[in-house]
Amino acid sequence: MKVRKVCIWFLIFVAIIGPLYLYINIHRYMDTKTFFRYEITYFYELRDYFNNLTIENKMYTYIVKGDYLYTYGVSGYTKTKLGLGIHIIKVVNLEYEKKYIFQVEGRGSFYSSIEELRYGYLDDITLLTNFEDMDDEDINTFYLLYKENPDIEKDLSLIEKSRFSYKDGKKVAQGLRELNNSLVKEYRKRNGEIKETN
Repeated sequence: MKVRKVCIWFLIFVAIIGPLYLYINIHRYMDTKTFFRYEITYFYELRDYFNNLTIENKMYTYIVKGDYLYTYGVSGYTKTKLGLGIHIIKVVNLEYEKKYIFQVEGRGSFYSSIEELRYGYLDDITLLTNFEDMDDEDINTFYLLYKENPDIEKDLSLIEKSRFSYKDGKKVAQGLRELNNSLVKEYRKRNGEIKETN
């Protein structure tokens, strides 16, 4: 009789708390994409919640190809291996790295600088400054991500106006413009649209 009462009270508790938990957290389940240890949040950040790091603080587009997640964001272009092993290749917006403000009120513990990614991943992350060492499939995929964002100038103007996230938003935006131009040039070169000059 006593066990039956405990079971009934437990079911009542679950019946009340369960829907309440779902109501409070429903936005997370509707707007978050999870790939084992990585998640794309409803704020369009790419986070590694095992390491408590954000690989991309402001993402514009992404695509999953096989075992890899490709992203394009304010810090550059990133290829992240999905599954158990960790391997990240990031072509970095150098101005983002130079102008990132480490301590911004309201950012929370998840936001990460390039330096924090270096320290957090050590040998599991490769940071590049250009696209020359990427293979053709990676270049084509990054180019596709770039082309999927037709209103990039609108995003860049928001970065330029940002006074709290970066020491100089104009330089961060210019760094991303230069990185985009570098990608387009490499893509065109690989696809025979530009002849190589020695």
